[in-house]
Amino acid sequence: MYECADLTPPSVFIFLDNPQQGAIAAAMLKDTKFGDQVRAQVGDQVWDQVWAQVWAQVGAQVRAQVGDQVWDAVFGSHDASWLSFHHYFNSHFDLSEKAVGLFEVAQECGWVWPFEGCAVITNRPEVIQLNDEKLLHCEDGPAIRYRDGFSVHAWRGVRVPGNWIEDHASIDASEILSCENVEQRAAGVAILGMERMLDSLDHRILDSDPDPMHGDLFEVRIPDLPEPGRFLKAECPRNGTIFEGVPNEIGTVLEAQAWRVGIPASEFIYPTVRT
Repeated sequence: MYECADLTPPSVFIFLDNPQQGAIAAAMLKDTKFGDQVRAQVGDQVWDQVWAQVWAQVGAQVRAQVGDQVWDAVFGSHDASWLSFHHYFNSHFDLSEKAVGLFEVAQECGWVWPFEGCAVITNRPEVIQLNDEKLLHCEDGPAIRYRDGFSVHAWRGVRVPGNWIEDHASIDASEILSCENVEQRAAGVAILGMERMLDSLDHRILDSDPDPMHGDLFEVRIPDLPEPGRFLKAECPRNGTIFEGVPNEIGTVLEAQAWRVGIPASEFIYPTVRT
């Protein structure tokens, strides 16, 4: 990788088990003699030439397919998806030769932090679990696991707390409903199941629409909160069943759907196609 960027290879290599350890080590190295990171130089000297070659051959659609994220980091095996695009041009048209070092890193390493004179190198994951849509997903354990036990749990591509997966039988519904991230909350509802969610909480239906994508408006009493909250339950093509908190002054499903997109209920029209 260094040689492809016309840089002197490091003399010190630090091998660690997972990206968390690597990030800590990289932060500590910033205040040492190895403090000058060369990631930007790798980007400037490798990708400028790689893109110039490929761009001349296939035009603007290349950038649209790969995206700007290619400039930001060296993620080793996690870069394999978009590096395969450049590997194709290298294998068949002798282009992208400056990226060969990154191909090799992706085959052998996890995340890498390149410094001047030193490189922090981490292991690749031991396990990566995907669903049929190629999203990180595992219903009974980590979606990503490293050899030292460091793990990431995910549900349909959304990272969730490990106990939601590993100990979902004892999760309290209020923990999921109090999560601020709507995608995590939707994942939590899917993990726990809507029936169990509502069975464990005092609730009543305030308004209902026959179309499941429009949904139902619930009033739910959550333990430790002085007043009940109102939630819209609806089907989402992307996230499955959502259970989203709305202001207490909202009284109908239509008002809740209008609030979600930030327009008055009097101006809201249900879209004919949902994505």
